[in-house]
Parts: sequence; C-alpha cells; structure tokens
Amino acid sequence: MTVAGAVLSFLFISLSSAVLYSRIAKLRSKQKSGTDDYSRLFDELPIPMYIYDHLTFRFLAVNAAAVDQYGYSREELLRLKVTDIRPPEEIPAFLKFHETILKNRLDAGRWLHRNKEGRTFEVQVFTHDTRFEGRAARQALVFNLDEKTRAETILREKSAELENMLDSITDGFYALNSNWEVTFINKAAERALCCSKEEVMGKNLWEFFPRSREGRFYAEYERAMTERISVHFEELYAPLGVWGSMNVYPTKDGIAVYFVDITEQKKIQEKIYNDGQNLRAIINNTRDLIWSVDRQSHIITGNQAFRDRVQELTGKSETEVTHADFVQERLKVFFESYERAFKGEAFSIVRQREIDGRQVYEELSFNPIRDLHDEVIGVTCFLRDITESQEHLHKIEKQNERLREIAWIQSHRVRAPLANILGLTQLIDLTDSTDAEIIPKIKKAAEELDKVILDITALTDDLIDPGTA
Repeated sequence: MTVAGAVLSFLFISLSSAVLYSRIAKLRSKQKSGTDDYSRLFDELPIPMYIYDHLTFRFLAVNAAAVDQYGYSREELLRLKVTDIRPPEEIPAFLKFHETILKNRLDAGRWLHRNKEGRTFEVQVFTHDTRFEGRAARQALVFNLDEKTRAETILREKSAELENMLDSITDGFYALNSNWEVTFINKAAERALCCSKEEVMGKNLWEFFPRSREGRFYAEYERAMTERISVHFEELYAPLGVWGSMNVYPTKDGIAVYFVDITEQKKIQEKIYNDGQNLRAIINNTRDLIWSVDRQSHIITGNQAFRDRVQELTGKSETEVTHADFVQERLKVFFESYERAFKGEAFSIVRQREIDGRQVYEELSFNPIRDLHDEVIGVTCFLRDITESQEHLHKIEKQNERLREIAWIQSHRVRAPLANILGLTQLIDLTDSTDAEIIPKIKKAAEELDKVILDITALTDDLIDPGTA
C-alpha cells in the first residue's frame, strides 16, 4: 500500500473510532488553527461517505459528496435506506452480503448504485463498524469507479493534506505494513525516536530499532496486527529513555501507531512515588502517633505507630474504624482541636490521663493541611508520650525547691551560731584567758552549727538521690 493509501485507511478506521474522536478533540485544543481541517474530514471530504443503521439500513448521516453523487437532498437521503440507492436486482445480494459480513470489514467490494434520476454506475465500497448516537451502525466510503481518475487525484491531494496535518501535530504517529516496514512517520515521531523519515521509511521497524522487541512493544503490535484489534499500553523504550503512551490501530495492510511522549509525566510520577516512600519511611521510623483527617473528621492516613494503636484499642485497621469504636468522652478533645485547626490555627496541647494506675502525659499537635488555593482541606495530627520528660521535670522542680531551702538555711540558720562563735572567740582574745563561762557557750554554738550542717547534708543527700525523698 502507498503512503497515501496507508494514511487514508488509518483515517477511515479512526473516524469510526470513539478513541480517535477524543484525540481529535485534544488536538483541536492544542492547535486551534487546524479545527476546520478536522471538521472537513467527514462533511467536506469530496468522496461520498455515509453512515447507516446496522439493522434498519436507514441513512443516519451523509456528507455533501454523497448528496451530489446520488442527486437527493440531504433531507431526502435521511428518509431513505441504503437499499434505495441500489438497483432492485442488486438488493438480494446486498442483503445476503450483510448477513455474512465480517465485523470491522473494510473492503466491501464492487457494487452497482443508482442516483435519483435512475442512472446506474459502478462503485467500490469500503465499510467499517461504528456507533452513531448510541446505536450500532456502519460507515461507508464510496468510490465512483466511473470517475476513478478524478478520485485518485483527489485521493493523492487529500493524502498529501492529511500527511501535512499529521506532521503538524505534536504527538507521534507512524504506520507499518504487514512486513513491519515503516510506510509513514510524522515529524513528532522522528523527534521522539531520534531518526529521520529518510532513514526509516521502508525499513523493518524491529531491525532498525533492534531493542524495540524488548518490553511490550512487539507483543502488543503483533496482537493488533494478527487479531485486528486496537490496543493501548504504556512502555519505556530503554535505549532512548523515552516513555510512550501507545495507541495501536489495525489498518488494511498493517497497523498505525499513535503515541504521546509521557517521559516527563513518568519522571514526575517516579519523583512523587519516591518522595512518598521517603516520607513513609520517616513517619514510620518514630514511636509518635501521626495521622491526618478530612473535614468530616474521617481518617485519611496514619503511620505505623498510629495503626498499631488503633489495632490495639479497637481490633480494627484505620480504614475500618469509626468514631463509635472509641470512648466518646476521649474523642471530645480531638473534635474540638480539629475544629480549631480547620479555622487555620496550628497549636499544641498537653493532656494528662491515668492508665493502669499511672499518670500519663501526652502532647498533641494539630496543623492545618492547605490546598493550592490556601484552603484548609484537612488536619495533620501528632501525639507524643511526654510522661518521662514530665516526671523528670517534676523531679527538677523538687530539687529546685530543696536548693532554695538549703540556700535559706545557709543564709539564716547557719549565720546565727556562727556569729555567736565569732563573738565568743573575740572575748577570749580580749581577756587573754580561758573563761569558764565562754567555753560552754562556744561548745553550744558549735553543736548548733553542727546540727545545721547535718540538716544541710541530709537535704543534699536527697538532691543526689531524689528517689529517697
């Protein structure tokens, strides 16, 4: 098949495919200047084309060329059946052919048609299954063999136009014949595959790209070729590091491949996945409970510590658990905190509760989750057991109290007996003799000082070993 024939065959199949209609819509959004070209593919194609009901044979849609060829107005044709444009002697053969027609058959062969004036002429008909407004239908392309030369000229012109259109799109396209030889490739495919049209045209795809048999390429292409079905898949062409979203369609003599380069999207997906894995590794590598909730206070996700706590308390996973599985009084602090966070506030609170006769302290932190528009869409929550640090803080407070008590003793109680001793020693110096009254007084003051020192020592021992206090 020539390049023109391959392109036209692909175009005809694609026109009856819902997949390509969505692609055309996408192309229109990318290339507004080409919108009229796409609308002309059916309505203004200078070759008669029509769609008819699969069961009733009534016309469902006709293009302008069909109106010209058969001499009826569009409204008249839409009231007729496809049997009405055939000579009576052809109708039995047509009905029999229609009963045995192969699904998605392209070449329906040569037939006799007639126009409104009753003139009979020979045509070549190509048909294909399609759907029209929700019903099973067939689409037909009709070549008037009496005007074969003109039709071939038009075909070449339209094929050239179609090639230009395919070259103008930003996504890749190429066609292969039944020998896996490249019969057409557009500029976007040349860029993506790092080759030129001159290098690859007529070459066997698997030989020109020897590593292209790797992955899913060969298996999916062969399935489309042999089973005559459309396939879609995503695959990496490793030598170039290019990811493609591949759409493969059967044609009369081979397949046509339409693909979108999704390498950047794959890189973004991989980065998102890796970032997610890193984040999960971080939040799971802690004994703190971490979870998030949506605006209905439903759990979005949680780390392993949170899942373990939920499992321990309820026997359920975080995806199965409901508010009814918890003591409602305990949930009150969470619901109140969620409401504060949904108003945009980030804050922490400490709660004290008794578990198995032991006082437990927990620090709860709540932070709003915002979307791209800075709207709060959820709350992330952290719960940390701070009992050990609180108990240590209480011990420090008790030690500080003892230190203050020692300081007071040193500044008040030690000073009195020490002052007495100092005064009595001065009297000894002045009299230069040992007074029987002074010595007992010094002894008493010394005993008082010794007692104070013992009290200080006891308090100091408590500081060294607070557990004995």
